[in-house]
Amino acid sequence: MKNLENEIVSILPQKKNKSRYTIKFKSGKVIGISEDCLISHKISVGQKLSPTLLSKIDNDERLQSIKFKALNYLSYRSRSRKEVNISLLKKGFHQDDIDKVLEELISKGYLNDKAFAKTYARYLIKTKRLGRIAVKNRFFVHSINQEVLNPILDKLYDKYPPELLIGEIVKKKKYPNDFDIINDKKLVNHLKRKGFSWSEISTYFNC
Repeated sequence: MKNLENEIVSILPQKKNKSRYTIKFKSGKVIGISEDCLISHKISVGQKLSPTLLSKIDNDERLQSIKFKALNYLSYRSRSRKEVNISLLKKGFHQDDIDKVLEELISKGYLNDKAFAKTYARYLIKTKRLGRIAVKNRFFVHSINQEVLNPILDKLYDKYPPELLIGEIVKKKKYPNDFDIINDKKLVNHLKRKGFSWSEISTYFNC
């Protein structure tokens, strides 16, 4: 009798989402399922689904939902694993399920901390003109391994030296050439907030 209750009587595409299907059982029970899950489990009308298979389908659907949310989040811009993980936790998903999805996304190249670090660091240095201290502070929340991050920063600061960045900031602020850095701390404090060390600042101004 239980097998008959789990016998599929119809499989119909959902009107609002053609990539999902509604499965109706002889018992009157109805479930929604993704096209990927439908195909991977070779589900068809007349098939009797065992409790084990139903549990497996439920698990796959849960992971599919997490993957959809993660890919949608990644579609706007490159993100770190930590950033995606935090977003999914806020949506109420369990960490074990999130870990499975993130590992799949990493293996398929959708999620790459090194690629993210290169893109984000370049933006912070070239566009925002931040020094190393500020850049590292921005990366703190992303938990990027320092062995990955440091070589990226070294290469970028070779291309965009602190002296060059400071010069661009000073030029934008329209300070005069004979600016007295010793007596006017306003610019110094601004540069420190931008992440530059006193050594870098004093080297630029020949102090």
